[in-house]
Amino acid sequence: MQSLRLVLIATLALSCTPASVPCATVAAKAAKEPPGPVHHVVVITIDGLLPESYTHPDAHGLAIPALRSIIARGAASDGALSVFPTVTYPSHTSMTTGVNPGTHGIVGNHAFDPLGHDYGGWRWYAEETKRDPVWAIAERAGYHVALVQWPVTVGAHVSWLVPEYWRAKDDNDRKLLRAISTPGLLESVAAAHVDFWPRCAPPDVHDDALADIATFVIERDKPTLTFLHLVGVDGAQHAHGLWSDEARAAIEEADRQVARVMAALERVGMTKDTNVIVASDHGFMNAPSMVEPCVLLRDAGLVTVKGERVVEWKAAMYPSSGSAYVYLQNPNDSATRDAALAIFAEKARAPEKSGVARVYSPSDIATLGGDRDAAFAIEATPGFQFGARCTGDYTAPAEYAAVHGYDPRRPEMRASLLMVGATVPHGAIRDAHLVDIGPTVALWLGLSMPNVDGKALVVTPAP
Repeated sequence: MQSLRLVLIATLALSCTPASVPCATVAAKAAKEPPGPVHHVVVITIDGLLPESYTHPDAHGLAIPALRSIIARGAASDGALSVFPTVTYPSHTSMTTGVNPGTHGIVGNHAFDPLGHDYGGWRWYAEETKRDPVWAIAERAGYHVALVQWPVTVGAHVSWLVPEYWRAKDDNDRKLLRAISTPGLLESVAAAHVDFWPRCAPPDVHDDALADIATFVIERDKPTLTFLHLVGVDGAQHAHGLWSDEARAAIEEADRQVARVMAALERVGMTKDTNVIVASDHGFMNAPSMVEPCVLLRDAGLVTVKGERVVEWKAAMYPSSGSAYVYLQNPNDSATRDAALAIFAEKARAPEKSGVARVYSPSDIATLGGDRDAAFAIEATPGFQFGARCTGDYTAPAEYAAVHGYDPRRPEMRASLLMVGATVPHGAIRDAHLVDIGPTVALWLGLSMPNVDGKALVVTPAP
């Protein structure tokens, strides 16, 4: 056994290019394996994939052989409960930590920045997560972890890292991505795929480029735990709406990339001891109308605008398209809270006209596992989305054709969830929550993940 380990280490070290200096370090710990029958787990998210894509693919003319194969051999949910708000960064962090956003602290995609000092920054950084993700627990246990385009992972201490990040939205973002990823990894992938860089231009990163990275790492190192985030479906649905030609093409493209990952597992002999989860982070809803809630705070004198910028605020919006938190600069300022609350309570009395469906009290937010620091929250009426501007009129042209962010209990917001692998029976996954994914991965790999909101998923075998 010792000689086999030495051969493996030498093989991995020799396969690294000169630019990929840390490969030898990774190979040096290659012998560590989980104690149970599952030695590898792969989690793939298809951002925004509706469960209907695989429960009724023929109704939408979808060719999805990879997802069909997973259902035929493994287990599927007809819709998993997401988190509040139903947006990408809170959802992905809940998957990996097993807790709701109010506990892990990633309560929206963007940084809360009412004065615009952060120039549109997102919650990119791993250090902002208040609870340990399962990938951090696994890496500390001596296992190899690969994170590819996974949200909230900039600065993550793992064996293989390509985080989701952008800033300049030009060629400087490629340089930046190389700088914050595992040294030499992207250069090695580009050497294996001559057209890689045109497809990897943050934030416009294509799913096939992300699969290039994931399959490269799987074949290079056989990581214990791999997380891959595919983004094309979300972008197509935002831009063109549900079941548009573009959205259906993106779903089929994501299916092809899932097939590539499954094929890579087969090529390197990992299928026999690997479990795979394919999930989405939220549902979607067409929303042809948009309103700007912050304009109401401006008109009430609770926000002061100069030109296009907010310069002072007593109450501020933190929108997530289908919902928005309202925060107070002074949490004890009851007069401002009552004034803001009255504005939106009045709007909620005519939801079809105002675009405000309901107001959430702090206890409502707590029930949903949301941000307990918010004064209250509001949800958009189906068919409406919330904008982020404090200037202009209350009604505005819609930013997107379709959005998410609404209450996770709405059927339209339910997420996808499929599993297949060495220990996954054929059947159904019932009463699934996204917070169950982390505890499930931990159970498979023999890791301890205490004090979580989720529980390990159970499959009801098919009759």
